[in-house]
Amino acid sequence: MIYRELTTNYMVDDLLSDGYASWTYNQAVALADYIQEFGEETDWEWDRVAIRCDYTGYANRAEAEADYDLDGEELEDHTTVIICDDGEIVIHQF
Repeated sequence: MIYRELTTNYMVDDLLSDGYASWTYNQAVALADYIQEFGEETDWEWDRVAIRCDYTGYANRAEAEADYDLDGEELEDHTTVIICDDGEIVIHQF
């Protein structure tokens, strides 16, 4: 089996080139950084389709909270919340 070490740039480009996903650049960068950290702790295989199905990007926290009918810090009580540089967030769907 051939293995390839993925760079952040490769992961971001791959996420953004997925025609079925709607990641912003900042969401893709934050998600790639998170996955790199997660991947260091476990044996994990890159699969952009699985990522698209497991994570959702939101323009802001209020939008995600409205989708799940949650308030304040309740979102973190239910799932992983990845904060992007510009106030956008990515959450692991639940």
